[in-house]
Amino acid sequence: MTVPDFTLYSLALYRGEKRIHSSTAGGLRPLFEALAQHRGLTGLTLHDRVTGLAAARLAVLSGAIIHIVTGVASAPAVEFLDRRGILLTAGAVVDRILTRDKSAVCPGERIALATEDPTVFVQQIRQMLG
Repeated sequence: MTVPDFTLYSLALYRGEKRIHSSTAGGLRPLFEALAQHRGLTGLTLHDRVTGLAAARLAVLSGAIIHIVTGVASAPAVEFLDRRGILLTAGAVVDRILTRDKSAVCPGERIALATEDPTVFVQQIRQMLG
């Protein structure tokens, strides 16, 4: 397994040992765009600095990701990925993913926690991303 280097990127997709995509941007947008750009691929490993339930759901819905390596995962993301058989390697697990100023649960996590229907979830994430 390739060890993530979150000093070089916040998100990366790997096919085996080869990095096929990376981004230094934060939030859900880089993941949303990476999964769209690499639609149709399978067996990928995702390195994601922070993985909340929204990121976990996007990864599962893509059908591309078999392993997520993250610095921090939310407890709901851990449970969701475990139930779906996606391997998760996390440096730390927290109750919820918070906004940067830690004043509230991040918008993506709120949407993912409140929305069970996958179609509605993706629509709401698209709206959030603008």
